[in-house]
Amino acid sequence: MRIVSWNWFWYVLLGFIMGGGALYLYTLLKEKNVKLVWHELTLTLISFVTFMFLGQTFISSFNEGEPRAAWLTVIFLGVPIIIMAVVIQRSIRARRRITAQ
Repeated sequence: MRIVSWNWFWYVLLGFIMGGGALYLYTLLKEKNVKLVWHELTLTLISFVTFMFLGQTFISSFNEGEPRAAWLTVIFLGVPIIIMAVVIQRSIRARRRITAQ
């Protein structure tokens, strides 16, 4: 008897979350008329790649029967993603504040 695996569903869901987040970020920046400079764009791409790695590692760890490793991955990769997001946001706000003066 063959067991059908639904692991692919989690990867598709992760892709939809990342794609939706990227589209939302693009429309929000375009609506606010914000252009990212090279270091903000680079940090944004690194954040997305790190989030992709976090999701892949989380899903794989659960499939291997290691839930503790999965949740530790969320902590050890989630915190740097949040820090990068805060740095990007503060950089954009500081740059817009200087431009507005």
